[in-house]
Amino acid sequence: MFFRKMKRTPGEPTVDELSALESEIAKCESLIESAPLKLREQQERERTTIPAPDDFEDRRRERRFYADLSRGQIINERRSRTRNTVIFVLLVAATVSLCWWIYQELVRHGLFS
Repeated sequence: MFFRKMKRTPGEPTVDELSALESEIAKCESLIESAPLKLREQQERERTTIPAPDDFEDRRRERRFYADLSRGQIINERRSRTRNTVIFVLLVAATVSLCWWIYQELVRHGLFS
């Protein structure tokens, strides 16, 4: 009960096999004809494209660091500006008061009317 494999004798290929072979041949020929053009286009694209900088990750990490840092600094900056504004308002009030006092003294002594 041994089954023997039937050997297929090479014969004429069928129409389907011939058309498949012809399509493969046409595909390969078109690939060969278009290869220099594709290679030239790729070289032109590589020549005109600026490569990514080497320190791209470092820049991204630095940007993230300063963004995180600036969140805390915003609160401190607002606090500082509030203090500076209050001090500036007090300075302006003191200057205006001093000028008013000098004006009143000059008017009282009759030097300025």
